[in-house]
Amino acid sequence: MNRIRNIDRSRRLRLGILGAVAISLFIPLVARLWYLQILNETEFIERVQDNTTEEIIEKAPRGRILDISGRVLVDNRQSIVVTIDKEEMASLRSSKLDDLFFDLAKEISLSGKLTKVAQIEASYKSERYGPFAKVPVVSDISKELQVYLAEYSYKWPGVGTTVVTVRDYPYGTLAAHLLGYVGSLSEDEIGQVQNAEKTYLANDEIGKAGIELFYENALRGTPGRKTVIVDKFNNILDVVEEIPARAGSDVQLTIDIDLQAMAEDYLKEGLDTARQQPTKFEEEGVIIYKAPAGAMIVMNPQDGSVLAMASYPTYDPELFVSGISQSEFDDLIDPGNSLPLLNRVIQGTYPPGSTFKPFTAYAALDTGLIGSRGILGVNSMYLDEGIFTIPTCEGGTCQFQNAGGLPNGEVDLRLALTYSSDVYFYNLAAHFDILPGFDLESPQVAAEYFGFGSPSGITLANENGGRIPTPDSRREAYRQNPEAFLTDKWLTGDTLNTSIGQGDVLATPLQIANAYSALINGGTLFAPNIGLRTINPITGETEVAFQPRITRELYLPDPIISPIIDGLAGVTTWRRSDNGQEGTAYSAFLNFPHEDWPVSGKTGTSEKQSLEGLIADYALFVGWGPNPEPEYVAAVILEEAGFGGAVAAPIVRRYFEQVAYGIVPRHLSIEEADDLARQQAQELTDTSAEIEAIADTSSIGSGG
Repeated sequence: MNRIRNIDRSRRLRLGILGAVAISLFIPLVARLWYLQILNETEFIERVQDNTTEEIIEKAPRGRILDISGRVLVDNRQSIVVTIDKEEMASLRSSKLDDLFFDLAKEISLSGKLTKVAQIEASYKSERYGPFAKVPVVSDISKELQVYLAEYSYKWPGVGTTVVTVRDYPYGTLAAHLLGYVGSLSEDEIGQVQNAEKTYLANDEIGKAGIELFYENALRGTPGRKTVIVDKFNNILDVVEEIPARAGSDVQLTIDIDLQAMAEDYLKEGLDTARQQPTKFEEEGVIIYKAPAGAMIVMNPQDGSVLAMASYPTYDPELFVSGISQSEFDDLIDPGNSLPLLNRVIQGTYPPGSTFKPFTAYAALDTGLIGSRGILGVNSMYLDEGIFTIPTCEGGTCQFQNAGGLPNGEVDLRLALTYSSDVYFYNLAAHFDILPGFDLESPQVAAEYFGFGSPSGITLANENGGRIPTPDSRREAYRQNPEAFLTDKWLTGDTLNTSIGQGDVLATPLQIANAYSALINGGTLFAPNIGLRTINPITGETEVAFQPRITRELYLPDPIISPIIDGLAGVTTWRRSDNGQEGTAYSAFLNFPHEDWPVSGKTGTSEKQSLEGLIADYALFVGWGPNPEPEYVAAVILEEAGFGGAVAAPIVRRYFEQVAYGIVPRHLSIEEADDLARQQAQELTDTSAEIEAIADTSSIGSGG
C-alpha cells in the first residue's frame, strides 16, 4: 500500500515539474507576443509600409530574319552599354556634373569608342527618360572598360553599365533597304503602341523600315514580367509572380541572298559604266551622265514572290544600332547625296517610258482599235517615217517624233514593240482620242488593270502608288497649282505622251516588274510577297505560312497576248538580215544562250523634269526568262544614265547569264569572309614555310 502511495507521489512531482517548465516557457512567449503586438506595433506597421510591390519588365530578344535557304540576314548580339543614373546625378552640383561628363567622355574615347561630352549631356537631358531612369549613353563599349568602371565606381557616381541585346547584320549593308532597321520609339509611336499586346516601354525599340517595320508584331518578343516585394532599400523580399520573356518569331523571306548580292553588285557596276559614257551635247546645253542612283528588282512571275530587291545608293543599318546622330541621319535623307535611305524599288517613281507600251497595245487590242473595226489589223503594216502629226490639230504641239526623229519603216504591232516605235503608238493614242466609239482613257484603264497608279500591296510599308494621269486629275492638278500647267484641259498630246509612258505617268520599278509578271504568266496580277513564313524560335516549326496573294485575274486570250509576247521576244533576239534593223536590246543579248534559256524584254528611255535644267534620260529595262514559262522577271532603272538598251539591258543580261549557266556565286557573310581570309593567310604562311624548308634542304645538299 505504501508502495502505491509512493508511486502516486512521484507522478505528481513529475507532473508538477513539467507544469512549471511549461509555464516558464509559455510566459516569455506570451510576453514576446504582447511586446510585438502591443508595444512594437507602430514599428512593424512602419516596416510593412516601407515594403512595396513592383513589376519588373524583362526585355525579350527580337526574332531573326532569314533568307529562303535559312541563312541569317539579321541576328541579335549582346552590347555593353554605359548608363547614367538621373536620380543620383540630380544631387550633384552643375560644375561637378560637367567634370564628370568630361572625364567619362575622355575615358570612353581612350578605350577606342570616340565619345563627345555633348553626346552624354544630350542623353542625360533627354525628356524621353524619367527622373529616376538609368539612361543609356554609349553602346558597344569593351569588356575591359566595363570592368574598369566597376572597379573605380567611386570616381563615377551614378555611372554604371548594363548588357542589352541589339541587332546584328551578318552580311553588312546587303539588303539594307529591304531589311530595314529598328530605333527608339518616337512620341507618336509611344501613343500607337499603348494598347499593344506586347508591352512597350518608353526606351524600347521598334521597327522603323523594311521587314523590321512590316513584321514588327511577329519579330518583337513578348516581354517577361516579374512581380516582387521590395523594401525601402530595393532589396527583393519575395517574388509574387514570374512570367518569363519569350523571344520573337523568326521571319523567313522569299529573298535569296546570293541573288540579292548579285543584283546589288551588277546595279552598282551598271551605274559606274553609265558614268563613263562621253558627255552629250545638244542645242539646249550639255548633258552629263551622272548616273547617281538606280534600282533593280527580281521576282518570280508565277507566284509574285520577290527574289531580290536592290536600291542604290545604300546605307549601313549598323548606324542605327547604337543610336544614329542627327548629322548622320541628315546625310541619309539629303537629296544632295541621292537620298540613300530611300528604297527606290517601292518608293522611287519614274516615267516608265517605252516599258509602258505593251499596256497601251493591250488597250488597243482589247478595245478593238487594233482589229477588224479599228484602224489597223494585228498584222497590218504602218509606215513609221519618224514623225507623227496629230490629225485635225490646230495650234499647240501637233508633231511628235521618235527619238532623234529616226524612221523605222513599215511596222506592225510586233515590230513596233521590237523596235520601240513611238510613232506607231502615237498613231494608236490619237485614234483613241479621235475615232467615235473609243475612249481616250483606254490606255489608262488598261494600265490600272495591270496595277499601275496604286500600291501593289507588297509586304513592305510606305510603298508609293505612282500616278496614272487622266483628264480629271489634270483639272485637279491645275486647280491646285495653275502655274505648272498651260491649261486645265486634257489635250490629244497628253494622250500621246501617256501612251508611251511619258507626260505625267509615274511608276515604281516594282509596279513595272509586277505588271509584266501578269502579262507573261497568263493574266494573274499578284500582290508581291517578301515574307515566306514565321517560325517558332524554340521548335523551329512554321507558325504562319504566307501564301501567294492574287489581286485580280486579267482577260488575256491568245489573240490579244500573242502579238505582244512575240514583239517583246524580238526585243532581245530579232535582227533583219537585209537592213540590219534589230530589237532595241539585241546587241545587249548578243550570244546569250537563248536556245537553252530564252529571254524576252522591253527597253525604256524616259525623260524626267529637273529643276537643275537639262539632265540625261533615265534608262530602263525589263527582262524575263526562261520562256515560255519564265521563273524570273527583272526590272532595272538607272537615273540620268541614257538609253535603256545601252546601259540597263546589259545588267539584266549579265544577271540572267549567271542564272542560266547555274553559276550564281555564293555570297559569304562577314564572319565567313574573315574566316576564309584567315584560312588563306594561314595556307600561304604554311606554303612559304614549306618552300623555305625545301630551299634550306637543297642548300644543305648542294653544300655537301
